[in-house]
Amino acid sequence: MTRHHCLRCGAPLTGDEIALYKKMISRAAEAYLCLDCLAGECSATREKLEALIAFYHRTGICTLFAKYEDGE
Repeated sequence: MTRHHCLRCGAPLTGDEIALYKKMISRAAEAYLCLDCLAGECSATREKLEALIAFYHRTGICTLFAKYEDGE
């Protein structure tokens, strides 16, 4: 978890939720939506967004989803 919270519902955000928001909406964003709120905003399902996060982790094509050795 991070110190950030969803702009809409207030849920604590994970690094992956922030990364996906930046990838889909704006890299310059400083406030974010959780997966559920982002799914509603994009007319998608949470499962589709989770699959997209898994894709970026698996392929390594986006540095926003990089995993570091310290567990981030």
